[in-house]
Amino acid sequence: MSMNRFCTLSTRCQSDVREGRARNSLSMILGRSLKPIRFSLAVLFSFALLLVDVSASAQQGSRTKAEDAKNDPDRLPPGYQAPPERLSIMDLDQPIADKEEMARLKKEASKFYKTKTDCDVSPAGQKVVEATIRYRLAEMTLKEKQSELPSIHKRFIDEISNVGGPGRRPNEIADMTQLIGKEVLKQIPELLKNNFYVRLHAVYILGEMDYAPGYSLLLQVLQAKDIREDGNVGQPDALKVAAAMGLVRILRFANPNAKERTAIANAVVFELKKTTIYWWLQIRLIEALRYCDIVGTDPGDNDRPFVVETLLSLVKDSERDWRVRTRACYALGRVPLPKSVKPDDVVNAIAKCALELSNAAAANPSNPHWKYCFWNVYLAFHTSDTSKEKDLDVEKKPGGLLTRTKAVAQPAYQVIVPIVNDVLNGKAPDAGSLKNLNDFVKK
Repeated sequence: MSMNRFCTLSTRCQSDVREGRARNSLSMILGRSLKPIRFSLAVLFSFALLLVDVSASAQQGSRTKAEDAKNDPDRLPPGYQAPPERLSIMDLDQPIADKEEMARLKKEASKFYKTKTDCDVSPAGQKVVEATIRYRLAEMTLKEKQSELPSIHKRFIDEISNVGGPGRRPNEIADMTQLIGKEVLKQIPELLKNNFYVRLHAVYILGEMDYAPGYSLLLQVLQAKDIREDGNVGQPDALKVAAAMGLVRILRFANPNAKERTAIANAVVFELKKTTIYWWLQIRLIEALRYCDIVGTDPGDNDRPFVVETLLSLVKDSERDWRVRTRACYALGRVPLPKSVKPDDVVNAIAKCALELSNAAAANPSNPHWKYCFWNVYLAFHTSDTSKEKDLDVEKKPGGLLTRTKAVAQPAYQVIVPIVNDVLNGKAPDAGSLKNLNDFVKK
């Protein structure tokens, strides 16, 4: 066998070794080229392969640990971060009632249907309401019932929601509803100190019972310290997201009064000033803020439109996630615009954000979030009219800047919508459309 042939085979074998085909390649080579050669020569050939590999390694230089890690099939992907340590509250086992009390409460709870149907708010009726709520909440804290929490909490909401019967006057139903709501708010804070799953469903209940005063407890969850900073009164981010979603539901369906809506708006604005909170929570807070439906005046300064100011600051903040900035654009198309707010300022801020977003999309067209972001910008001007996404704002009043300030919004919309169309159709923003938007912003 010539030396050139030997080196060729050796090189090919080394390549196959690196690609995981060493065994098959060596068999092929030995079978094709070494049949006439004795076994001892085959052994010598294998040893020569090792020498060639060592020589090649010497020419490449000694490998560093980083290079070895790069070729490690078990290596972690770039940018990987280890998951946070499991929260201790995940495994808490804190039933709030023992078996004897549960049996007594269950007996009393059997009278609840008649009590709520009759709207009995007498001392006897109050006792039944108190025991029933205690029983349902205690049932949620039983470890063996943890997998049933969704159905338990849904059943509880159904029970306390359907109040009154035939012949009951509206004021009687309102009194009974008030009694039940107050009792839930009185007892449920105990669950907000239980294990994670119990806390989560307690927050769900506060949002789903459609009782406006429940907002106060949701704000307490929202404003609590991170649980890793304060294990006693802190709450995890997941509960804060659920609390923000509960506030949205209360604002939409529980008819909170102006004072309650202003209190929610102030608390949400305070939280949105925190730039380090998770982007998903920021989006939920923006949703709550847009449903506050207040003129936007700070109680301490009757001429200051603090809701609009907050949303504008989010739109302009280049450090925020694009999903947050564009969701703020969407909200600006729907919140009340006080007379002290110039529509031009709102439209120009959205247009500038759209330009920055378009440049980012042009530089990295494959980002999967662009469609969501550009859809938000589009809806800042337009009411959604697709069959798949009904704009609930239309039920009360038209949404979108084109409907509310068309003369000011139309020029910006005309240069933004072609780019939105490109991105929603999976294309990079057109250079000509980018120039048109850039010229508009520079005016």
